[in-house]
Amino acid sequence: MTTEGTPPAAVMAEDETPALRCYRHPDRETWVRCGRCDQPICPRCAMQGPVGFRCRQCGRPARDPLTSLRPTQLAIGFGISALGGLVVGLVGGRIGFFGLILAWFAGGLIADSVIRFVGFKRGPKMMVTLFGGILVGAALAFVGDAAAFASGVGGDATFMAAYVYSQGPWAALAAAITCFGAWSRFRF
Repeated sequence: MTTEGTPPAAVMAEDETPALRCYRHPDRETWVRCGRCDQPICPRCAMQGPVGFRCRQCGRPARDPLTSLRPTQLAIGFGISALGGLVVGLVGGRIGFFGLILAWFAGGLIADSVIRFVGFKRGPKMMVTLFGGILVGAALAFVGDAAAFASGVGGDATFMAAYVYSQGPWAALAAAITCFGAWSRFRF
């Protein structure tokens, strides 16, 4: 593509455009531009958008559908996990050491049911809801058992203190194992 009388090097110099530089990494040359704001972006900064590449600011969703929760979803998740923690606390307190093994599997079952009923949501809010519900349910089970024991012994404070000191650590351990089992299934 030479014109008469013009050397080929001069023709190439006319056709060349200056190399673009990434707006976040000025030391990198690029030929890619953001599909929305038209800023030059390097492959490291590019995100795949619906119709081409986008920069980090244009490609970030305004609202993450995986971690955003409505108040009803939080209430449902808390209710299911509190009910699960209550059941694990009541059953686990009656079967002794095997209640700890049950707590591990029950934690996974509680996490799966909460995730399914809430709509497969993840994130820190969901994790706090799940663990908070399990701990509240386990605490209610322990308080209920302690009240039943107190009414059985006539409300004697020494027997009540002995019950709390002997059964309290086991209830706390069962609640912690339930939360750990839920965490192993949650994987956010």
